[in-house]
Amino acid sequence: MPSLKTITISLPVAMGKEIEKVAKEEHRTISELIREAFRQYQAQRNLNALAADGRKSVKKKKLTAKDFGGPFQE
Repeated sequence: MPSLKTITISLPVAMGKEIEKVAKEEHRTISELIREAFRQYQAQRNLNALAADGRKSVKKKKLTAKDFGGPFQE
C-alpha cells in the first residue's frame, strides 16, 4: 500500500454534512470522494492551461477561424 498523507481541512457544517451524505449515497469514503474531486479539479485546471496556451499560439501566429476550417465562436 502506498504511503498516505493525512490532511485536516475545515468546512462549513452544511458542506461537511453534504459531503458525508454524498459519500454514503455513492458507497464511498469521504477520502475517496475528496480525492476524486481533486482529480477532477486538476484535470480541469490542466485543460484550461492547455486552452490558454493554444489561444496564445493562435494569437502569436495571427491565425483566423478560416485557418481551422471555421467559423467558430470566440
